[in-house]
Amino acid sequence: MRILFIRPRPATDTIGLKYVMMVEPLELEILATLVEKNNDVKIIDLIIEKLPASYFIETFSPGVICVTGYITHIYQMLEVCRNTKEIDDRIITIVGGVYVEKVPESIDDPAVDYRVVRNAVQAFPNLISYLQNETDFPPGVLRKSEKLDEGKLPDYNFDMPIPDRQLTNKYRSKYFYVFHNKVALLKTSFGCPFPCLFCFCRKITGDKYYERNLYEVIEELKTIDEKEVYIVDDNFLVSRARVRLFIDLLRKNSIKKKYLIYGRADFISKYPEIMRDFKEQGLRTVIVGFESFNDNELDTLKKNTLSKANEDAMHVLNNYGIDCYASIIAMPSWDKSDFDRVAQKLIDLKVRFLNIQPLTPLEKTDMAYDEGCLVVDRKDYSKWDLAHVIIKPEKLSVRKYYMEILRMYQRVLFQPSNLISHLKYPLYMQFKLFWGVNKAQKHYKKAIIQSE
Repeated sequence: MRILFIRPRPATDTIGLKYVMMVEPLELEILATLVEKNNDVKIIDLIIEKLPASYFIETFSPGVICVTGYITHIYQMLEVCRNTKEIDDRIITIVGGVYVEKVPESIDDPAVDYRVVRNAVQAFPNLISYLQNETDFPPGVLRKSEKLDEGKLPDYNFDMPIPDRQLTNKYRSKYFYVFHNKVALLKTSFGCPFPCLFCFCRKITGDKYYERNLYEVIEELKTIDEKEVYIVDDNFLVSRARVRLFIDLLRKNSIKKKYLIYGRADFISKYPEIMRDFKEQGLRTVIVGFESFNDNELDTLKKNTLSKANEDAMHVLNNYGIDCYASIIAMPSWDKSDFDRVAQKLIDLKVRFLNIQPLTPLEKTDMAYDEGCLVVDRKDYSKWDLAHVIIKPEKLSVRKYYMEILRMYQRVLFQPSNLISHLKYPLYMQFKLFWGVNKAQKHYKKAIIQSE
């Protein structure tokens, strides 16, 4: 059977990191690896390709189309499926992704034949076997118009193969994350053991946390050609013993790469020696969800940490020359003075890279907000990107709130010392980042103009 895997382009009105990063479609590589032995598989990355999905559907003539994405891709995934049915309604369409798993009704459409909603690594290959009349219909998959019944879903299973990255060989030189050029993705755990109120990631895994065997992870790492590796765990810095073992295994196996990870500030502040040793084995950047420098806000968000840990973590990272991509949640209660206060704190802490996320009550998270306070419709999926203002600000108009976000970005990112520090990176990467930041600013300015 011919199976075409498609990653859709982002929506044109989605803001966010799409302008400063573009990484491999790891989830499609994993699924394709599971079925490539007995099928003819092909992965198409429409973020890079110039031609439309219809061209590849017509030229490859698949029996099955598999498309995945996030909440912001719902209508783009639907478009691929509808185009597929227009070309040949006999082609089977399968849709998945983390948002579809939790909210499958968002993409219940006549053009979508099957939705994978649990354990894709098991459900997807079993669905292919079912379509080939080899097995029974698998659990974890919904047919057209079928409703989700959590009680009938199997338990979570986090097994995964080492993906065949050659399936995206034609694209790999294009993948990057800010100043991490030609970057590969590596997944070593699933979920997160912390109870942050706003977090959708832990809901994907049913509030469960699972760690892959690090010896298996090291074997996968050996198969990766790229020198830059982005470990896409929701939080890599959970266990001191596990991080220590990873560092030791890198040393013992003489693996020389550079790493970008997610990690909590309280771990960094508590174990500076771990960060020092990890830096010696290639740690280059940590994405840190500081969220806030206000203890009351951190408590509201159930972050289970204090603002002092955020400050101490930044001092540790600066001390060891580890880049920090700082993430801040802009609360609906903020006024101009709050934006000024946080911006000055970031400047004082020498933060050079920043992501500001307006508080966003994604479905299935533990956040409870009056739907009447939302200024973006739940079905306007492309704007649920953690960059658009979703909750009506309490003290500012939406327009002025956007203006403060943009002003905060400009004030922090365009500090002369920050711009000078970028000179250590290759010129083409500086240009790529400048282009991306400029595109993002245009989106914010458009949002300002369209807001009230």
